[in-house]
Amino acid sequence: MKKTLIRTPYETYYYEDSERIEGVPKGITGNLSGVRGDLSGITGDLSGITGDLSGVIGDLSGVTGNLSGVRGDLDDCDITDEEREKGISINELIK
Repeated sequence: MKKTLIRTPYETYYYEDSERIEGVPKGITGNLSGVRGDLSGITGDLSGITGDLSGVIGDLSGVTGNLSGVRGDLDDCDITDEEREKGISINELIK
């Protein structure tokens, strides 16, 4: 496994009853309602993924964590099937 991804500063917020709330909604894990960003190029199980996926491409299977501000191609991380089965925190893939 290689650390090829980068994280840039980000601002995460959502609206509830027309009020802007800073942070990630509690129910977003495993539920993509309210997630913004381009999902083309994303494959794999999105359970356990939170945040803006617009800067990430590749196979997310076995990866968990908040992708807000993360940029890069997960396929460049050379994740093995064994590592995916064990589970990988997105933080393990960031330079």
